[in-house]
Amino acid sequence: MESAIQQPVPSVGLMQIRSNAVLRQEAEARATAAAPPSVAIDRLSGYIETCWSKAKRAKDPIEQQMLQNLRQRHGVYEPMKLAKIREMGGSEVFMLLTSTKCRAAEAWIEDILRPVAEQPWRIDPTPIPDLPPEVMESVTQDVLAVQNEVLAQAAAAHEMIPSAELAREIRAYAEQRKDVVLKEVQAEAAKRADRMSAKIADQLAEGGWHDAFWAVISDLVTLKAGVLKGPVLRSRKVKRWAMVEGRWKPQLTQALVPEFERVSPFDIYPAPGARTVNDDYLIQRMTLFRADLVAMLGVPGFSDEKIRQALAEYGAGGVREELPVDAARRTIELGKQDTSDLTSIEALQFWGSVPGLYLIDWGMEGDIDPTLEYEIDAWKVGRHVVRAVLNPDKLGRKPYNIGGYEKVPGSFWFKGAPELMADLQDMCNSTARALSNNAMLASGPMVEVDLERMTDGVTDLHPWKIFESTNRQMNESPAVRYYQPTLIVDGLLKAFEFFMTMAEDQTGIPRWSHGNANLGGAGGTSSGLSMLMTAATRGMKKVVGHIDEIVSGAIERLYDYNMLYDEDDSIKGDCTIVARGTSALVEKEQKTMRRTEFLAATGNPIDVQLVGLKNRARMIMQQAKDLGLEVEEPEELQMMIAAVAQQLQAQAMRAGGSQPAGAPAQPPGSRPPAAAPRQIDNAGNPAGGTDDATQMNRPGITPGGG
Repeated sequence: MESAIQQPVPSVGLMQIRSNAVLRQEAEARATAAAPPSVAIDRLSGYIETCWSKAKRAKDPIEQQMLQNLRQRHGVYEPMKLAKIREMGGSEVFMLLTSTKCRAAEAWIEDILRPVAEQPWRIDPTPIPDLPPEVMESVTQDVLAVQNEVLAQAAAAHEMIPSAELAREIRAYAEQRKDVVLKEVQAEAAKRADRMSAKIADQLAEGGWHDAFWAVISDLVTLKAGVLKGPVLRSRKVKRWAMVEGRWKPQLTQALVPEFERVSPFDIYPAPGARTVNDDYLIQRMTLFRADLVAMLGVPGFSDEKIRQALAEYGAGGVREELPVDAARRTIELGKQDTSDLTSIEALQFWGSVPGLYLIDWGMEGDIDPTLEYEIDAWKVGRHVVRAVLNPDKLGRKPYNIGGYEKVPGSFWFKGAPELMADLQDMCNSTARALSNNAMLASGPMVEVDLERMTDGVTDLHPWKIFESTNRQMNESPAVRYYQPTLIVDGLLKAFEFFMTMAEDQTGIPRWSHGNANLGGAGGTSSGLSMLMTAATRGMKKVVGHIDEIVSGAIERLYDYNMLYDEDDSIKGDCTIVARGTSALVEKEQKTMRRTEFLAATGNPIDVQLVGLKNRARMIMQQAKDLGLEVEEPEELQMMIAAVAQQLQAQAMRAGGSQPAGAPAQPPGSRPPAAAPRQIDNAGNPAGGTDDATQMNRPGITPGGG
């Protein structure tokens, strides 16, 4: 081992100089030499340790930025900044502007991606599904049969059919037959896609998708990324209900369940220079306990020998590498230096390519070529690699899906909302501290006392206080002087408002999205507010697009798993995965806008009769649903529509135009005269009416109804 150590830098005088790399190599060599042969570090463990050291150093600035983002959202000053504030004295107020913006962004994203009775994804059959070989063979046989039949009929009738004409007819029949078969295949593919969607929705519900996904959204907004892990197969006890002796009884079975979990961005360590999850290697920090290691004994892919060595060495006191970021992270998230989990067992899950020689040296069985590279999944506990298996994904993909708030081109990490508004948060805090200090100073007078003229010391100030003074020094100046500090709160408030408004532009989260009604300007009208909402959604579409990448990656891997291993062939087909977050946002926005324009343009008696009261009522109810109101179509809708139609007809007859029921009061395209029936509003009610409009103001018709 000594020969592998780099030569130290030559000594200067009596001082010997050694680099950090040399010192680190010497320490590793001494540790390896001192270890018993049975627990010496193998090549695979050493390779993972080397990758781990590189990933830690590369991630250090990222971790510091994420800590700053967390402090900013929780309303905690950086330690150095807080020390400087306390050195100057005064207020330590922290305005929770970042927290407000992050909560608004999460709520906005949830409103987009969690529509009623819908998923943020769908499975569609491909436009031209691949025809199964047996179907193509059937088409070919049908064409040959028709060709033979035509030739047989021609031979029986002693007729000669030109070869060109026969080929043309056979080709036309083949194309027609293929079109028919293709339509049948497309219909079957659509059914299979629906079955696959139902299967995946059930797996997501049982695999913890929903809790993990919404936890990832919070990380995505606040930190440098949101990480969703899955699907990961785990052996679980599953409860099934079965009919036994005429009664339903639960039955517990052991089954592999695809599960999803949120992984903290603090626990993910990509390779230096990696731009995506699948670039080079990726390491995840995991927390285990003794019982977890014991449960791994006998599980395929785990080494019982390595597990027992790890239990003997770390089972009692645990093993955990305490990184500088851990203490700061616990302080921010828990509010104290909690060390209750320091006796746990830390494991590093390594995903990446390693030489086959290392796998053979570790003891992996199978046809392993020592000269090739293999994508593996390995678990390292301390210095023991307790698990090493080949990556089960045929494409070498890692089961992690990552997204963020704002993409940084060429980088693995994103920018969170706190990072985008960090400077503005600092300015708001500075202005708020100045405002608080100024208000405190200006709340009362500053008092100057001439101690030479006072008989007693002055320790307090209150109304009707009497100051006793003398004139021993022949001093005629006042013994007590008052000064009133200038109150500049108005100017500071304007500065605070400016920086708070700038935060809206930096993050793309306007104040109306979190309930602030003080819009002014264009936001004071419905059309102006609609324009502002449309402009604001442009920035949010990019964020939702990043979330779509998380969704599509996870659903695609679950789809591949079902295609490979599910025993139900009726769900399998040629399909594509569509994450509908961005499309849902655009679709919802466009439909709402067009529906509003249509209702406004057709708010007159003639157009209402042409469109139909029933259709108009349903459009209004759908508009109310888009606004988040619970509106259901009442059972008596048809009767209500008939009553309104009679009222409109009666009004037309009273206006002087006796017309048959259902006929328009004016010729199509003409404008109603002054004596025409009253206009009706967007809900189909006569505008300005009293008793005539009460029939439409029943629960289930107006947006405010139920």
